[in-house]
Amino acid sequence: MKHIFTHSFFVCFVLYCLSVFGGGADVHSLQDAYSRVAEKCYPAVVVVVNYQYDGYGLLEEAGIGSGFFVREDGVLVTNHHVIEGAQVLGVRLLQGDVVPATIIATSAATDLAVLKAEVGKKVPCLKFADTSTVKVGHYAIAIGAPLSLYHTMTTGIVSFKGRKIGMNYKEDFIQTDAAINPGNSGGPLLNIDGLVIGVNSCGLMPGGNGSIGLNFAIDGNLVQRTVGMLLGKGLKERPSLGVTVEETKPEGQGVLVTKVIKNSPAGKAGIKAGDTLVKLGKTKICDILQFQYIFLSGYLSGDTVEIKLIRKGETQSLKVSL
Repeated sequence: MKHIFTHSFFVCFVLYCLSVFGGGADVHSLQDAYSRVAEKCYPAVVVVVNYQYDGYGLLEEAGIGSGFFVREDGVLVTNHHVIEGAQVLGVRLLQGDVVPATIIATSAATDLAVLKAEVGKKVPCLKFADTSTVKVGHYAIAIGAPLSLYHTMTTGIVSFKGRKIGMNYKEDFIQTDAAINPGNSGGPLLNIDGLVIGVNSCGLMPGGNGSIGLNFAIDGNLVQRTVGMLLGKGLKERPSLGVTVEETKPEGQGVLVTKVIKNSPAGKAGIKAGDTLVKLGKTKICDILQFQYIFLSGYLSGDTVEIKLIRKGETQSLKVSL
């Protein structure tokens, strides 16, 4: 018993010494990393002001949100719900100046909007990370204007990837415990390198009492794809396969088709209930989340894709026009 106690005391003492004498460098390194993100990203984050006319014809502030520049000429990204109903739009810069802005394109289905702020000069802009490399537990940093507190930074971690909360297009929310409150909507969720991993969209706030650590951002890869289409030829119809799927047993070996919608692309191609989809294009299908991610981020309506499936123990390949 004495030996066990002595050993335990020694282990605790070593851990204490490491935390006091050896851990300081790590703490300061992380602290400096957060400061670098703030210095790098604050100038590219803006406050989006939604102005509407009141009953007397006077312009008043109807609401605010956040946004961030993605091009040096003043093009920025925000949420659709931030600018919805606006009769005049303004963008507040880090220095406090408010400049007019116009809508380039918007999509209610994706809750994303692209604006052009009349900045009259080159502005710093943010770059995106590849969110396929983001893992649960990675640092997450939100910058925005919660409760009208301009340019506020909150930190946390990635709590979950691919969270589904039943909101239209956005099947792939990144969940984070970084505080997101009203006014944060449209602002960037960043990694420790200051790269965008998502667009902050909403949080669960029972009783309206503010963030409880259950907050959600639109996945950055989906944002890039959507914004690219909005800036190009406009947002195309999202691709559809026309099947209902569930996990296979054992999991990790494709997805099982449980229903095929009549006259859908899958139905026309010959996919049937009971088939196991194992490959989409050149990518192996592991589970439902990965299947949805590949499908939404890699294909457009009108594309033709080869799907490999297993039916009654035999492997087949079918071409499907989405």
